[in-house]
Parts: sequence; C-alpha cells; structure tokens
Amino acid sequence: MVTFEGVLPSLLRVCEGSPAAAAVDTWCAVRDLRGRVRLVVKPREASPAGKSFETLEQDLSRELGGYFARPILSTTDQRDPGHLARTVLSLASAWEDAEFDDPVRGAGLKPQGRWLKLERRLSKLDWLESGAPNPPWSLSDPMPAIVTFYSFKGGVGRTTALAACAWQMAAEGRRVAVVDLDLEAPGLGALLEVEAGRGVIDFVVDYLATGAADLTGLFAPAQVFGADAERVQVFPAGRLGPTYLDKLARLDFTASTAWDVGGRPTSPTGDALRALILAIGRQQPRPDAILIDSRAGLHDLSGLSLHGLGHVDMLFSKASEQGYQGMRLAVSLLARRRGGDDLACVVVHSLAPLRGTPESRAEEEEFRARSYAVFRDFVYDESHGYDATSVPPLESAVDPHSPLVLHFENELQRFLSLGERRAVLFGEDYVGLRKRVDELCERESEDDEGAVS
Repeated sequence: MVTFEGVLPSLLRVCEGSPAAAAVDTWCAVRDLRGRVRLVVKPREASPAGKSFETLEQDLSRELGGYFARPILSTTDQRDPGHLARTVLSLASAWEDAEFDDPVRGAGLKPQGRWLKLERRLSKLDWLESGAPNPPWSLSDPMPAIVTFYSFKGGVGRTTALAACAWQMAAEGRRVAVVDLDLEAPGLGALLEVEAGRGVIDFVVDYLATGAADLTGLFAPAQVFGADAERVQVFPAGRLGPTYLDKLARLDFTASTAWDVGGRPTSPTGDALRALILAIGRQQPRPDAILIDSRAGLHDLSGLSLHGLGHVDMLFSKASEQGYQGMRLAVSLLARRRGGDDLACVVVHSLAPLRGTPESRAEEEEFRARSYAVFRDFVYDESHGYDATSVPPLESAVDPHSPLVLHFENELQRFLSLGERRAVLFGEDYVGLRKRVDELCERESEDDEGAVS
C-alpha cells in the first residue's frame, strides 16, 4: 500500500510514463487536507486524449488507492468542471526544483517545467511556505528591528536570554518592546513582573472579531528591571484565568482566502499578530527593538515568529540529539526562505558546562561541528551563492554556523526575582549575545538600504 511519502513520487512516475503525457501541456497536482491528490490538466490544442485520460485514471487508482481522487479535471471540460480546472491552475504555483518534496527528490524524480502544485493545509503555513519572508517592514525603514528568540525544545534558557538582551538595551537608554508569543505556555510576564490587564491573546480575539488594533491596557513596564523598567514595554500573553483557554481556543491558523502583498496565503491569527507588531512599531515614542519570545517546537506561532515577523532569528539549543535534529530542521526551513546572505540568524549553544572545563571544551567542539554540518548541508551551497572558495571555515567566529555559547549558571536556577541576577545577565556570555544581535540588525539595515517595505 502506498503511504503519504510515496504519493507524489508515484503520481509523477505514472503520469510521465502514461500515453496521455504527449497530449498534456500543463499538469497540476492538488493535495487536499487529508493528503489525497487530484489531477488537473490543460491539454495541448488539438490533442484528443479522452481515452488515454480514462486509462490514466485507472492506473492512478490502482497505484495510489484511496490517496487518488477521481476524476481528472481538464480545462477543456464543459461548464463547471472546466471552469474549476482553470481556476485551480490560476491558483497553483510552479513545482520548481527548489520546491521538491523530499520524497520526490529521494526517488530521483524531477517535475518538469509543465508541472504545477496546489497544497491545501489547515495550518503550518509559515513553516511550509517557500517564498521570501515578509516582515511587517524593512529595516531600511525608520522602524525597530524585530528579533525572534526560538528553540525547538523548551527549557533551554531562551526566555532568560531575551530578558538579558532587553535589560542591557534598556540600560543603554534604548526603548524595547517585548512580546510573549508563547501563548500556550506563557511565563514572560511573570518573569519580568508585569502587571497588565490584557495581553496578546486579548488583542488577537478582539482583532478577529472587530478588526480593531487597540493596544489599550495591553502592556506594562518590566518592573523587575528597576530603574530601567520604563524603557521596556512588556506585552504578556494575557491574564491567566477562566476565559484564557476560551480565547486560546479561537486561534485560527487555517489558510484564509486573503493573500498578503507577496501573493502568499495568510491565516486570521497571522493577520492579527502582524497587526499587533505594526501597532507596536508605530507607537510614539517608537521602540528601538521588538523582541519576540516564540513558542517552542513546530507550532504555528513559532513558524510565524521566524518566517513572518522577525528580521533576526536566535536559534537556541542544548547539545543533545533532540536539539541537533531540531536545529537541522529549523535551519533547513530558514534557508529555503532567506537564502545565504539573507540568513540573519544566531545559533546559541545554551546550558554548556562550566567555562574552561574539559567537559565544556569537548561539548563546544561537538556543538560547533554539528552546527557546521547543518549549514554545509542547507546554506553553504551553490543555490545560496557559495562555491568551494567561499564556504566559510569551521573555525570562523562570525559566520552563521558559529555558535554563541551560554554556559550553565547555577544562579539562574533559583531566585525570587530575576532582578537579583543582574550581574549574571550583564556577564560576558549575555553581553556577547546582545552584541551579536545588534551587529545583525545593523547589517540587515545596511543590506536593506533602499528596499521597499
């Protein structure tokens, strides 16, 4: 029996080997929400293929079983079927070389230029989209940098690192907006000792119902930062209470019929969060940076944070097999969206053993080697402008694969208030992290000079 991974390779093989292939100008594979495929064709002019299409239907049914949905739709069909076929082709995208499904590539197959593809999905739009990212504005605009803090697994110090960056920026006199998008496991507001009546979840449900982008009561100062509190606006997830789960249940990541300016499908929740970031960025006085605490894992919120909102991505991981696999997936998907020079990210080796110990040195070497292997596989290649002479060396300290190391700090394991740990959060590791963020934001701004948002 064919499995999900085998459907598209089998479809290509059967169609390209069919007698009907000579009569087809354009093929389109449509995969529905259950993973079933339907075939839409645009025949060549004056190429009768009715009988061969019937045979092709039988062959596909035999090969794909329940994964194939009859009938084959043709643009030459009469009335509604023909109109539907033409509409599908207008919505489909070219099945480009770079867009292959891994199973198709693994089977040694290559969709020819006459193949289109249309995917219908309930969620994960931002993880699966292959077009270039489209943040709410370009860094060439007089707007704040948007930095996403992401980890494949939780418990790696991501939120603490965000707090350290925010505090350091505030201590330098900069204004910072901090947004908690970890809506299903919120904690940033409590960590930063924020007292706000509303939060991100309230903005989303209000926006979905009314279209209003109202920030009233949505943020409050980070009281934990003491004298620097007023320069850090914290947008917590929301007040945990009887209605929080009811609001969370209304997050809609289903592809809508609307399309963004880049021609990509959007979701209602994605539209709401984009409106939130736009409203934050347009405040007066304007923040100098927006730091997003992303949901861990492959949630829609994390995909949106990385691919739809952020300019710079901080990828946190411990030195574990789970962490390495998560980093591999995250970098491979970012590389599809951002490419080589546009890949503004930092790999962060978190919770490394105590500095200077043999264990720490061995783990740091292993982490660097694993990170380098990921970037060699997905970033440092010809498709991203690299050749044998331009691939960065393993030892490089400035290229994306080079990890920033956050060593284990026992003082961060237990405290009554994060404010008690200022010395740690302004220590060598966290200062290096914040400086790297600043460098990437500046580089991005220079690279985007003259770009249109």
